[in-house]
Amino acid sequence: MKITTKIRIITILIAVISAGTLLGCAGYEVNNKRGNIPGMYIRSEMQEADRAIETARQAGKDKICPDEFKAAEDAKNNAYDVFRSCRTEEGVALAKKATEKANALCPKKEPVTVVPVSVPVPVVVPVPVPPADTDGDGVIDTLDICPGTPRGVTVDKDGCPLDSDKDGVYDYLDKCPGTPIGTRVNKDGCPEVIVPAQKPAPAKICSPTVLDIKFDTNKADIKPAFHNELKKVGDFLNEFPKARGTIDGHTDNIGGKKYNEGLSKHRAESVTNYIIKNFGIGAGRISAKGYGFSKPVADNKTKAGRSKNRRIEANFNCE
Repeated sequence: MKITTKIRIITILIAVISAGTLLGCAGYEVNNKRGNIPGMYIRSEMQEADRAIETARQAGKDKICPDEFKAAEDAKNNAYDVFRSCRTEEGVALAKKATEKANALCPKKEPVTVVPVSVPVPVVVPVPVPPADTDGDGVIDTLDICPGTPRGVTVDKDGCPLDSDKDGVYDYLDKCPGTPIGTRVNKDGCPEVIVPAQKPAPAKICSPTVLDIKFDTNKADIKPAFHNELKKVGDFLNEFPKARGTIDGHTDNIGGKKYNEGLSKHRAESVTNYIIKNFGIGAGRISAKGYGFSKPVADNKTKAGRSKNRRIEANFNCE
């Protein structure tokens, strides 16, 4: 047999054996040698994982989701490593999982449907305005009896400053707090300095001073109603111990001259004696004289004139 014929026979046998092997081993395909697996044929699952990784790479998923892409690629490489270690079925199982990861890379996110939320219209509730307290004393203006109180001053329930000592001057203005109730005070709340009233100077019993003394007809008795009139003379002589003078008696022209002179002197003596006795006046400081109707001060032709002429006069040196 010729050598050419022998080569043809051997080639045919190899082809027949290979075809038989391929037909007898379902799930195999021609080995592309990318996974460094020896042999002409390899399990299709292995190269399917490799194709899935390449397809994802071409789609740019290694840029879109680099971490997930690397995990899928590492799973494919691990499957090849296991397959090369003669753990065929385990490697195939790992290759399937790698294919699943590659196919699931960077899933498209479903658009989120935004449901518009109806915003309720806010209800404006009017805020109540607090009552005004203009002077800031804690009592609203409508109840403040003492508006305008300075800030910081303690007030009562009516808004009025306190007046602890009841002297009519508020405490914050009172320069003399604690004044006894009832004390008369000035605008600063201090007791008023009461200047004792000056004792009026006694009327000077100087010449001539008519004393308001009336006598009954033809009598010289001094009635109690006229004692106060005589007290003026007594007080004057006690206040001015150097004063000296006379008590002069006068009458109208009814009756004789001697009679009226005697009556006027008798009345003057009655007044003199009363003053000396009741006010302790020395007898040498005062004397009595009677002038009758010789020194009239009014017209004796009329009743009113005669009444004025019937008088007692005090005539003293006021020095």
